[in-house]
Amino acid sequence: MNERTNWGRWGSDDQRGTANLLTPERVLRACATPRSGHVYQLGIELRRGAPVGGDRVPPMHFMTHDGGDFAALDRRDWGTADDYVVMATQGTTHVDGLAHVWSGGKLYNGYPFTEVRSSGAARLGLEHLGGLVAAAHLLDVTDMVGPSAGEVTPDVVESMLRARNEEVHAGDALLFRTGWMEAALTGETPEPDLYPVLSLSMGEWLADHDVAIVGADNIAIEAIGRRGVLPPLHKILVRDLGMTLIELLHLAEPAEDGVQQGMLVVAPLRISRGVGSPANPILVV
Repeated sequence: MNERTNWGRWGSDDQRGTANLLTPERVLRACATPRSGHVYQLGIELRRGAPVGGDRVPPMHFMTHDGGDFAALDRRDWGTADDYVVMATQGTTHVDGLAHVWSGGKLYNGYPFTEVRSSGAARLGLEHLGGLVAAAHLLDVTDMVGPSAGEVTPDVVESMLRARNEEVHAGDALLFRTGWMEAALTGETPEPDLYPVLSLSMGEWLADHDVAIVGADNIAIEAIGRRGVLPPLHKILVRDLGMTLIELLHLAEPAEDGVQQGMLVVAPLRISRGVGSPANPILVV
């Protein structure tokens, strides 16, 4: 198991983790990545029946006033509509905050888990993460879908990158399309064993390459183990390394267009003391 951490790397008070790797120089490098100007939305629609993880409730959308209200008052010359969304912050495409996971009584950077309470996260809240802009590599592993799907290992990733003559630089993002999301969007529950997931061994590889962001089109990036047991790669990436994870991405459109690289732009909501945030990440190619 990977015992490395980023605790203290950016100071004892750090609350951003690998987002610190997104320096102005690396952001400018990311901005130079697009060639066509095509923009892809990577978030799923907020709608009834959309896939969610665990026991979370799908988003609920309510109208507070609409055209019918104005018609009832015989006000036809003008009107307005207003609505509300009620949802889990991790109940759609979302960013995992660094206060989302702890192990051994410790959060990222050694903060005690008791910093997270009913009032929210006193440390590592989403308000500290900031906007994220990174050069992104889209890795389509849907050729592994099937009864022997297995795990995405460093060997698999390195083989794909070599074939594309790409290198992963510090501060980059890796986005994995496994095919799970397309199956989930049909309204059925996909059989998890049919879809590839990131292996535990990817933790050390991602640390070695100083990757800032990892995302996937499934519930948790890695395999979901026994109920009540912390997924081990989450412990390494979030708790040990302070890495930003993005889950429930929709990567079919750029992957089917043959996109391999682009500029990833993510703007998590500035939720005070939040432990997760809905997001509609943008990939510009």
